[in-house]
Amino acid sequence: MPKTVDDLTAEWLTTALDIRGEVTSVKSDPLGVGVGLVGQLFRLTLEYSGVVGPRVVIAKLAAAGDESRFVATVLNMYGREHGFYTELSAMTNLAHPRCYFSYHDPTTQDSVLLLEDVSTRGEMRDQIAGARLSDVRPAIEALAEFHAGWWDSEELERHEWLKRLVDDPYPFAVQMAYDAGWPKVQEMYPDLCVGAVKALGDRYSSLIPALFAKLSEGPLVLAHADYRLDNLFFAPDGMPVVLDWQLIDRSVGPRDLAYLVTQSLEIDDPSDYTAALELYITALRSNGVTIDSDVALLQYRYGALLGFVYPVVAGGSLTISDPRHIELCRALLRRCIAALTALDAFDLPL
Repeated sequence: MPKTVDDLTAEWLTTALDIRGEVTSVKSDPLGVGVGLVGQLFRLTLEYSGVVGPRVVIAKLAAAGDESRFVATVLNMYGREHGFYTELSAMTNLAHPRCYFSYHDPTTQDSVLLLEDVSTRGEMRDQIAGARLSDVRPAIEALAEFHAGWWDSEELERHEWLKRLVDDPYPFAVQMAYDAGWPKVQEMYPDLCVGAVKALGDRYSSLIPALFAKLSEGPLVLAHADYRLDNLFFAPDGMPVVLDWQLIDRSVGPRDLAYLVTQSLEIDDPSDYTAALELYITALRSNGVTIDSDVALLQYRYGALLGFVYPVVAGGSLTISDPRHIELCRALLRRCIAALTALDAFDLPL
């Protein structure tokens, strides 16, 4: 199996794509350098003889560096995405790239995905700039429809690799990453890490096991767990094509919504926080799922509390040589603080 882009030869691609013709040339361009990428990502432009296959393919390989591969191994990120495309994608109604080939070795963590290039199906929006609630209304409705399809489904329990958020090693691994990131985040954003934020940040690590358990109480769904602007391509009608299925797990649905809101939305009117939840609940009901509004609100608030971990973990690798990384982490932290304040979620019981 290929381990570097140089291994993605015309001969290998001919076999992997299972075409009757031949790939005659391959041009590769790197993609996705930045926050959250745990692997190697390339756009391959292909030429053929005989029967023509896809002209452009996105190739995802396991990380070349030991540190990034260690993180992916502990969290089984390559295994989860392989499992999604080989076992769950056909049953998933949320639009996602077509998968032409998937391979994962659980021993070595070598991994190869060949995916559809969805850039022709829509546009990606800048997560630093963020979006308004009105911009992502179709994405919230699509998320609810996706969750409704997996709501409390016994099918999810049939896949041993698909764990609940509370299952080992997730809480401990996230605690370790958080503990490494929190001092650096305080150093980089002293103006944000004050008062209630500082108090929460100092005790947050101890809350993680109970918080993960709270978000795993059910009813459980297939959670995307990384539903943010950088992973969404928006079609002209506003509907998303969703990328990056490396963090899927079983947890409560409003957690995914809270992640989108706390990491991607620029909200001026505090009522928009509850308006987003009402939109989600309405879309669930239109897809045959009834959830008590008070229960959904509580899960949503706990989901917002979970959102605090992401800018801190991402901030753990901040360097002054990466200004976009610094700007993005500031935006995520600022949005999360605003959501926690509006939803009165700093001191939720755990």
